[in-house]
Amino acid sequence: MAAFRRVVAAAALAVTSVLAETQQFATVPLLGGSVDWHFSNWRAVTDQVRGGVSTAKLEPCAAGARFTGNLDPSILKAGFAGMELDVKVLPATFSDLDGLNLAISDADGHEYTLLVKTKGGKIGSSYQVRFVPKKQSPFETFFKDFVAFYRGRPDASAAPLDKSQIETLAIQIASNFTQTSGPFQLELQSIAGLKSEAVTLV
Repeated sequence: MAAFRRVVAAAALAVTSVLAETQQFATVPLLGGSVDWHFSNWRAVTDQVRGGVSTAKLEPCAAGARFTGNLDPSILKAGFAGMELDVKVLPATFSDLDGLNLAISDADGHEYTLLVKTKGGKIGSSYQVRFVPKKQSPFETFFKDFVAFYRGRPDASAAPLDKSQIETLAIQIASNFTQTSGPFQLELQSIAGLKSEAVTLV
């Protein structure tokens, strides 16, 4: 009986130890704040590649960076506008991170997309998370939640995102055919990586 009690006590202690450990996420600066936005390295990716007329730019502002332009689906009956960055200029590699944190300064109520492309991916393929940013509110997302897309549609046949193969990061707005159009503006204080940390609670 004494031996049984010792086994039960040990098991209870193990459970307590497991419950006492929780996961938190540290932020790793990537763009803005204490590190550079690399404005000259961003490039516009818009529906102009298909004959459209939407525009986009990322420019400095008091908050940090302003993603702005004009979404015009009038030519193609659908449109998109985005800015894209090669992740090799960032101070941390995505393979070491679990997700991203966007510090939002100002927003216009439109839906935006965070989009990544991977090395060797087929043309038109990407992994995306869509969100409606709120003023003065952070937005956090994890790479496991990014959904595969191919030419604007979900791609159920694609493999899950391999974060070690991420080559570019983009922020984009789409018209959803003709539902959204006109000027857009999103101001960001910074973009940081999220890195998991195991924390033991005493």
